[in-house]
Amino acid sequence: MLYFMTEHAVPAARLPSMWLACALIILFSVGFVLPCMLDITITPDSEFTTFGKGTWLLIAGAFWIFGATAWLIVGRPQRLSFLHRSSPYPAGGFGPQEALRRHPAAQASAGGFSEALGGVAFLAAPRPLGPDDDPDFLLELERRIREAREGSLLARPAGLVAWT
Repeated sequence: MLYFMTEHAVPAARLPSMWLACALIILFSVGFVLPCMLDITITPDSEFTTFGKGTWLLIAGAFWIFGATAWLIVGRPQRLSFLHRSSPYPAGGFGPQEALRRHPAAQASAGGFSEALGGVAFLAAPRPLGPDDDPDFLLELERRIREAREGSLLARPAGLVAWT
């Protein structure tokens, strides 16, 4: 019997293609079953109609492809709400003026929305981006540094010379 089994052994040239086929089957099955199991765990307990959450996880885990398929066909609640969801936005979207007016940068700018510049008033006059770009802040910082230096020179005893 051992001779019979070795006589019909798989040729070495076919082994890489067999490994590739096995890897593809495993990747496909994991890529199909894991999302189904995640869907089972995410589904609220109140939406289960046939079995409970634990039972469906057991079925999908034990029967792998068949369990996941059963979940999709029988167990998964109908979720067609994305087709019937009403949008608070107009069907055609906003026009350019309305979109610029609603943009956070336009709302945050001091000038707001101005029709004189075509709705882009917040882009016309660049504002300082940070404290190091603000000239008023830089002047105040320079004044504070100068006062601190003068204050430290006045606080030293008269006999010491400051090396700077």
